[in-house]
Amino acid sequence: WIPPKGGSTAINAIFFFIIITIFYSAFSLVGIPYDGSMPEMASNPQDLITLSTWKNIFGILGVMIGVLAAAPLFESIGPLAMGIVVGTAGLFAIWLTLTGLKETNKPIGAPLPVMEGMKDTLKNKQFLRMFYSVLLVHISYAMVMANLPYFVTVILSESESVVGTFQGILVVLMLISAPLWNFLSKKYANRNLLKVSMYGLALILAINYFAGYMPGLSPIIQGMITVGLLGPLLGGYFILAYAMMGSIVDYDELFTKSRREGIYYGAFSLGASIGPSIAAMVLPLLLGHFGYSMQNSLGNRIAWLVAAFFSLIGAIVFIGYGLGDTINETIKNLKLSSNVLPKE
Repeated sequence: WIPPKGGSTAINAIFFFIIITIFYSAFSLVGIPYDGSMPEMASNPQDLITLSTWKNIFGILGVMIGVLAAAPLFESIGPLAMGIVVGTAGLFAIWLTLTGLKETNKPIGAPLPVMEGMKDTLKNKQFLRMFYSVLLVHISYAMVMANLPYFVTVILSESESVVGTFQGILVVLMLISAPLWNFLSKKYANRNLLKVSMYGLALILAINYFAGYMPGLSPIIQGMITVGLLGPLLGGYFILAYAMMGSIVDYDELFTKSRREGIYYGAFSLGASIGPSIAAMVLPLLLGHFGYSMQNSLGNRIAWLVAAFFSLIGAIVFIGYGLGDTINETIKNLKLSSNVLPKE
């Protein structure tokens, strides 16, 4: 929170690079085993979806509380004290998690050497389809969040204060749609629902290009509708994607005879982290080349189309994903020999 005073731009850049690297490394050290605990806690695929649903609900609530609390704390007690308060709350929440985690009877198997484990991970074509799909969709998601303020102020001609309203609509609809995806997962295969969410994202993002052009509705109402429709699709995607990593871990266990949640959720987090980095490079190029002003907002509109393109490619990459919600479904879908089933 306190960069070197009077330091050069280069020194400050190095300072923030080190701090941010430490932060995200620490976040990964907590987040990867936290996410990796879900397959261990769930006794069946539906439990996994339920856990992922509640994870998503409380995660969104946490973001909402953080957004509401951070600004007043920043203004009243300063950034350093704000960081201490937020960090203490986060530490309490993480330690609270430990009270609900119990050891399971699932055998973890013999640990694989690092290089052998990496090779096995990279040979898992089903996981690679998921990884590249996650990477592409997170590029799209990051572009949505970064382009939203420009969309509201430039295309819809609203004030910056309205940006929070649009963010709130998006988050609330993600939240209230969670039970719907939980219900749908009981009737349909998770991989098919994930495809629906990605194709739906591509469609609605493309429609956002035309926001403000539709007759009969004010631009702000058009924007609220098109942005709002993204909420349930994003909510479903995050619930399903995290839960389906459990199927990948189970599939990997068939061949390695080891439970390797850490490596898979770690790689999943890597894809989710690289996505925003790529979006941070792509969006400025689009805005700089095509424009992002009241007189020329083409860059903001094209950004929606590019985000739609990434979601669509993510869905296409995912087409070959064949893992079922249970081991038996996976064996049937991929036409595997029944002798790969682990012995009871």
